[in-house]
Amino acid sequence: MNDILKQRLVGALILVALGVVFWPIIFLQPDNETALYSQSTTVVQAARESDLRVPPSPTALDDISGQSELAAADAVVEVVPSTASSEQLVVDSDGMPVAWTLQVITVSSADKAEVLREQLLDMQHQAYILTVRSNGKKLYRVCIGPKFERAELETLQATINAQFKVNSIVARYIP
Repeated sequence: MNDILKQRLVGALILVALGVVFWPIIFLQPDNETALYSQSTTVVQAARESDLRVPPSPTALDDISGQSELAAADAVVEVVPSTASSEQLVVDSDGMPVAWTLQVITVSSADKAEVLREQLLDMQHQAYILTVRSNGKKLYRVCIGPKFERAELETLQATINAQFKVNSIVARYIP
């Protein structure tokens, strides 16, 4: 075989091999499952409760979007680190800060939930409503928080239980 023909065939094979290697890198989007995420450190600076943005009430969302259901996973709170805070907190294995919420009551009436939320807001608490489904029924859970110190919510729990005659629970807040 001619040397020039051999060189051209080898060159063509090299170009095809490079195309096979670089085609997915250049022209295909990566899957969300295969994307690499860096792990954060295990200790982050805590944000004070005044640095939290409270999620909008479901009625405000109803007016905006026309949807009547707010799932627990849809409640978003943006945490802004405070430079004045000296508190430190531990994050979980997923890199999420450990925060707590006080679940005051779960009712089947959106109006009752909204009235209680307004009362808690008047008392200067960060209150919000989550819409949940249980046994096919739509329920409204009124919560206070989130807060980074569980003890603070446990102290508040006794006051809320006595004032509203409820049996509230402190639960882990997962945005």
